[in-house]
Amino acid sequence: MKLSIRKLLGAAALLVLVPAPPAYAASMTVDFESSAPNLYFPGDSFIESRFRMTADFDAGIVDVASALGGSAPTGNATQFFTGLNDAGLIVERDDGGLFNLDGFSTAFVPLSPPSAQQTFIVAIGVRADNSSFGLAWSFSTAFETLDDPLDFGLFTDVKFVEFFACAFDGVDFCTPPTQNNGQFAIDDIRLSFVPEPATLALMPIFLLGLALRRRRVAR
Repeated sequence: MKLSIRKLLGAAALLVLVPAPPAYAASMTVDFESSAPNLYFPGDSFIESRFRMTADFDAGIVDVASALGGSAPTGNATQFFTGLNDAGLIVERDDGGLFNLDGFSTAFVPLSPPSAQQTFIVAIGVRADNSSFGLAWSFSTAFETLDDPLDFGLFTDVKFVEFFACAFDGVDFCTPPTQNNGQFAIDDIRLSFVPEPATLALMPIFLLGLALRRRRVAR
């Protein structure tokens, strides 16, 4: 009888000492709906769905399409982020952890007169070891969703991603767009958390403690 009591006390202590691992959403979408319309200058940040958004290079704005006047992209009636002139948008977890980029919606926002060059939306991912990689997609003035698993399979375990636009002049890819025509709109950024290694290591211990607790209740 004493042995059984000691086992039960040990299980109770285990449950006290080992906290339940935090719940990580399989996937979440940053839709920019929780922020009031605002203009963000380079270096300014705001939080959306536990992710930090930072304007880079130039200013950006969170608002609906009507705020952009005649150059507004089509196909999106909700709020979205627009990188003005040659701006970029840096996305990272607010706690500095790793995450996956699973897709996003985007559109080109030209100035007048529009650039004659073909413009692309670019995503650059940086991993924990500071290695970087990137992909570029041609885009138009109508919102479209990019979520091909073959593309976004690269964007796993990243510490931040930066979005910006660049132009192709027929010779050099990603040249600075003429007349600041590197403007882009982005919305519905699909992201998923990567659990920390310590959390994964604690999972078997937590499950063992839970099993012992259930056994105690059954007895």
